[in-house]
Amino acid sequence: MEKNKTGKYFKYAIGEIILVVIGILIALQINNWNIESVERNEEHTILNEILINLNTDLETINNTIEFNKGLSKHNQLVYEHLKNKTPITDSLKYHYARLYGYGDFQPITVAFENLKSRGVNIIKNESLRKQISELYMLEFKNLSDRLNQNLQPIQSMLLSQINGRLITEKSYVSAQPVDLTSLQNDIQFQETLKLTTYVWNGVNSMLNKGKEDIMQTKTAIEEELSNK
Repeated sequence: MEKNKTGKYFKYAIGEIILVVIGILIALQINNWNIESVERNEEHTILNEILINLNTDLETINNTIEFNKGLSKHNQLVYEHLKNKTPITDSLKYHYARLYGYGDFQPITVAFENLKSRGVNIIKNESLRKQISELYMLEFKNLSDRLNQNLQPIQSMLLSQINGRLITEKSYVSAQPVDLTSLQNDIQFQETLKLTTYVWNGVNSMLNKGKEDIMQTKTAIEEELSNK
């Protein structure tokens, strides 16, 4: 009888241990689910923040491209006017006033900095994680470097040519040559305008490439969010 009681006790004890282990495993699994849920929510928030930044970047880069098209047009029309020695008009005065500008692009990096602070591995999709990192750390950096290499020299050259040669009647509205005849025979000034026109078109080609990169990453994020 004593042995039977001992056997029942051990069975009971083993059953209790198994129940405790199962309870611990369930608790751990629930905890893992909770942690995973928190991380997924955080990933979702960060991806949405990056998407908002990219939408703003896309709007900015589109506006910059249009602005640069205007700069190219103004330079081209003034160049043709001087080369063909046509009379000055109010329309041309407007183009003279718009020869100079700075159509640069700087992406918003707030959301990406938050991602780096949290740890990029919060984004579980490896392909998307790589695409986002390359956009901000490689593509945007290369774009910025190339823009600076092209914009700063040509802008300095154009500004040095404009100074002393134009009279500004109203900023960005009306300007004209100090001496139209002299400017019509100023080959250096005209060549600068021609070069500037070429540079702005080249800058826009770079910006269009950056635009494509933004749109591709934006689409990838939207697809990832739609699957969550």
